Amino acid sequence: MQLKKSKSFLLWMAWRQIVSVKGRSLSFMTIISILGVAIGVAALVIVLSVMGGFEQDLKRKMFRGLPHMEVLHKSAMVGFSLQELSLKKISKLFPDAIGIEPFTKSDVVLKREKHLASVTLFGIEPQQGGRLWGFSEGMIQGDIKELEIENKIRQNEFPKIVLGESLAIQLNANVGDEVNILNPQASVVDALGGNALTARFRVVGIFMTDLPHYDSRYAVVSLSSGRKFMPDYDLSLDEEEYVTGIAVNFKDPEQINIFVDRLAAFPDLQALTWKNVNKSLLVALKLEKFTMGAILLLIVLVAAFSISGTMMMTVYHKRSQVALLRSLGMEKIGISHLFLAHGFTIGTVGVFFGLLFGLGACSLLYYFQFIDLPAGVYYQKKLPVQFLPIEYLIISCCAWSLSLLAAVYPAVVAARQDPGTGLRCL
Repeated sequence: MQLKKSKSFLLWMAWRQIVSVKGRSLSFMTIISILGVAIGVAALVIVLSVMGGFEQDLKRKMFRGLPHMEVLHKSAMVGFSLQELSLKKISKLFPDAIGIEPFTKSDVVLKREKHLASVTLFGIEPQQGGRLWGFSEGMIQGDIKELEIENKIRQNEFPKIVLGESLAIQLNANVGDEVNILNPQASVVDALGGNALTARFRVVGIFMTDLPHYDSRYAVVSLSSGRKFMPDYDLSLDEEEYVTGIAVNFKDPEQINIFVDRLAAFPDLQALTWKNVNKSLLVALKLEKFTMGAILLLIVLVAAFSISGTMMMTVYHKRSQVALLRSLGMEKIGISHLFLAHGFTIGTVGVFFGLLFGLGACSLLYYFQFIDLPAGVYYQKKLPVQFLPIEYLIISCCAWSLSLLAAVYPAVVAARQDPGTGLRCL
């Protein structure tokens, strides 16, 4: 036991002798190597945290203005009857659902005086308020529940409509104004069958979702009013309660693919998920995140070369000490371990200070939010930050591994030195 303690003490003293630096050049190079690793780790932590914040904020707004899944007919121009696929059946099919709403959707043209706008007209259940699209939560004027069912509208009173904020500005329409809806899909034959070519509505509310595309293109009416603008409309669609689809929200939208498989029992139906709708955007975000991480990892790689260069200088300046240790009986593997420990120390200190600085900067950005983003360019006003513990662990492991690999070649060179040549330098 005493022998093992003495050996450990000698190894510790030998390591201190190897890494001790008397020359300013070696001290400066060691500090540069540590700073290189620290800067690389800090840059990766900050950039990936900010990009993760953008992704998280975008998904949050995406879920606020888009259902997690829409159950549609496989033919894009055909809806289905709620008598065939009722909301109760959907509830049994998706017991994990936290929100289920039927809807109609059609492309129409809104006209007020000389102003025209091509929009997507939603028909929803007024009592549910279009919560899955964020209509009810985004109301800034009026109440979406004022939308009335067709048979409750009094005589000489126009049906009601709710507009997005940007759309209302484009049409110069306020609450109480009247707008005309033109149905570009209707023909003369459809008109004879009861399909609406044009209809007048009264604005009863304005919503804002903070998503410019939705606020400028979405208009909302009651489900019965929206049904009249479906392709090939006739009175039978009202009797059978036809809809374009049923929107469903879940507790965990990331697991949406599991729920899609449950629709296999209905061969005429298909699921349109939030991942399908935003596939290109999600792929672009992942690619950008991976690319930025790979580019910033080059900083750590450059720092690894700096570590290798610093240790080669250490090998040159410490060749006499290495020769003395070899002459005292230390094996080559022991010399290699000493220099690997030196590289490990540089990498560990660099990773520690990099994480410390990176997490400190992210914490300042997260809690104080002192960096403003230009209005009209981004959807948020402040720079978003998301803490990513798993990514931080991967970054630390990669930086530490590169630092250790950078010490391998100098350690091998030091172990292969001739003791006789080194002793002549004493």
